[in-house]
Amino acid sequence: MLFKLIPGLKTLMHYPSSNLSGDLTAGMIVAVLLIPQSMAYAIIAGVPLEMGLYAATFPLIFYALFGKSKYLSVGPVSIVSLIVFTGVSGIAQPNTDQFLELVVVLGLMVGCLHLIMGLLKIGDLFDYISPSVINGFISAAAIIIAVNQIKELMGVTLPAYHNLFQYSMEVIRNLPKTNLYTLAIGFMSIFILAILKKRTTRSPGPLLVVLITTVAVQALDLNKMGVEVVGEIPSGLPELTFQMPSLHSMKLLLPVAVMIAFISFLESFAVVKVFSSKEKDRIHANQELIGLGLANIVSSFVGSIPVAGGLSRTAVNYQAGAKSKLSLLFTALFVLISLLYLTPLFYYLPKSALAAIIIVAVVNLIKIKQLPNLLKKAPYEALIYLATFVTTLMIDIFLGLIIGIILSIIMNQIRKGLYYEVYTSGKK
Repeated sequence: MLFKLIPGLKTLMHYPSSNLSGDLTAGMIVAVLLIPQSMAYAIIAGVPLEMGLYAATFPLIFYALFGKSKYLSVGPVSIVSLIVFTGVSGIAQPNTDQFLELVVVLGLMVGCLHLIMGLLKIGDLFDYISPSVINGFISAAAIIIAVNQIKELMGVTLPAYHNLFQYSMEVIRNLPKTNLYTLAIGFMSIFILAILKKRTTRSPGPLLVVLITTVAVQALDLNKMGVEVVGEIPSGLPELTFQMPSLHSMKLLLPVAVMIAFISFLESFAVVKVFSSKEKDRIHANQELIGLGLANIVSSFVGSIPVAGGLSRTAVNYQAGAKSKLSLLFTALFVLISLLYLTPLFYYLPKSALAAIIIVAVVNLIKIKQLPNLLKKAPYEALIYLATFVTTLMIDIFLGLIIGIILSIIMNQIRKGLYYEVYTSGKK
């Protein structure tokens, strides 16, 4: 019974020593990728970098204990971080204590929603949502994330993103203010990441970019030339805290929490499906909801941001030779060691390098190449994809997802009606 409630215990209690080498290696390699990613995604969420690092520690440990997948690397992800910033900035001013408090409360609400859905065993209902909705939404959100990093590559201040056209005009207007040192660091980082990504599946690119650019900025005093650096990151372990959110805050955050709960589980479960099929493991949607829910609740308790399963990190974990959930625990341990001893080394890390890491990471999420195939073989799905994509990109990310879901339901009913008409006419 205990093993059923906490699947990770079975792994630890019956662990074959032959798996240790693969799990240790994979855990270390994923940590190398997760540390710069966590800082980069904290920037997207509009929170201090240490909050991103906290999200890569205890939440991952709790997922390893309560989730079902052997490989899923839970932590900060780009799409969820964008929704966090967009949703909370509509309620509170960014860079304020209220903003940070609401982000932490949001993680608690997301976790509770996941937990409720898992306990009520409604995880299987997610299979009925059209993949075109998710692909259209994630593709548009990935473009928004990448475009939002242009200001960091240029080293300029730009107004908040509202739509692609308006933001593009602001970028063009501010081109003369570009800091050439910042731009050079950004493009060099993108080049290194792209080259290494083609050469190896276990890409050391993010860590290498962090090391090279940090050393270059410090050695050449580029921070005095206008290159913006991350500065001091507090060291030490996150403190467990709990503050009962007000009913008013919860009402304001509920729509955002529902959206994040929906998107984060779909993204995580899609990753789980891919790697479970490779190993012929059984998929347990409701157990995944419980594991992800507890990870988000713990993330809130340590004062961090909502989390989800990351595709790139999970792929690296699998390819690096992970054999069990112990690889996830090793990853969390290496991040905790970094928090304790290594944060001073990141002082001179340029923000443009983190922007490059974000851009290269999200480019793979843009799935526009599938559109011509959808137009030929599944025009209904193409319409759903386009409506979700265009609305999210040009109008509003929340409205884009809602329109996509509504259109998906309508199209599904239309197809059922057409099938019924063909079926009944055939019987006559």
